[in-house]
Amino acid sequence: MKTHFYIIDDDELFLKLGKMYLEMGTCTSSVTLFNYATEALKAIENMEEFLDQRYVVFLDLNMPILNGFGFLEALEKKPILLQKNIQIYVLTSSINHDDIERIKQYKSVTEYLNKPMTREMVQHVCAS
Repeated sequence: MKTHFYIIDDDELFLKLGKMYLEMGTCTSSVTLFNYATEALKAIENMEEFLDQRYVVFLDLNMPILNGFGFLEALEKKPILLQKNIQIYVLTSSINHDDIERIKQYKSVTEYLNKPMTREMVQHVCAS
């Protein structure tokens, strides 16, 4: 099954590098980049339901306007959105123990990963 990837991060360089790694992956159908979590949340809310499609979100925690935790809280308040084959990987530079523990409270998070994105990470996500 091909995967549609969303990268949510306010770092332009990370977005470009992430897109490059994902486009080199074998499971990638498309890559959509978001500088703001608010934009990504709107896109997810408006996406058509395709049961045969897989969506993976790489989410940074530290962003302006709506941070990663705010995004997760908004998404979990809308359980219908989580039924659309969405997997969320928190991909952040934060090594704060409190952030790691807090992430465990969100059922929507598949895994907590540390930046930077690597080819091995993409392979791991594709295999999951």
